[in-house]
Amino acid sequence: MNKKSKSWMALKPLIIEYGNVEYFEDYYNRIKLKTEFSHIPKIVFEQWLWAHHDKEESIANYGWLNYENIEFKLCSWSNKQLDDIYVIERYREYYENRASYNDISSFCCTKKDLFEWENNGTWRTPPIIFMVESVNEEIPNWSELVSPYQLVEGHSRLGYLHSMLTIDKLGKVKVANKHNIYLMKIKNKKA
Repeated sequence: MNKKSKSWMALKPLIIEYGNVEYFEDYYNRIKLKTEFSHIPKIVFEQWLWAHHDKEESIANYGWLNYENIEFKLCSWSNKQLDDIYVIERYREYYENRASYNDISSFCCTKKDLFEWENNGTWRTPPIIFMVESVNEEIPNWSELVSPYQLVEGHSRLGYLHSMLTIDKLGKVKVANKHNIYLMKIKNKKA
């Protein structure tokens, strides 16, 4: 088994002038023409496949998967469902830091994102969560995949959600009961 599948390589952003990665809109306009990837939402490309394609942890954990056979389903999950999502070791401290705030003024996010937290008690962009138990083949030993669910992208958001639960208990801000996520899983497995 290779660390990078043929489909992962087909999703690779182009390197343009001076070693820079192509702009997202150029990338998306090129990739959306590939019918084998037409099922992948634009926001998944933008926040993860384009933005983190070359990251070591993305390659090790998800680069070996066949993206022609992966689905991304927009779901609404409760706070309880989002309580036990595995966060890889490399980003655990970062996530835990974001989960430790007791005041929303500590959040380091855009004004749009802060507005969403303050007014709707949730994130603006749904994070990506992988249903690890949907993998129907042996997981390579170089991957850090832990069942049943693992956070792929959205470490700040998931951390902030845990801070929001604390802030809600303090009576400062109301956290939503449900939050949109993109559930990433191998096709033909029940969610």
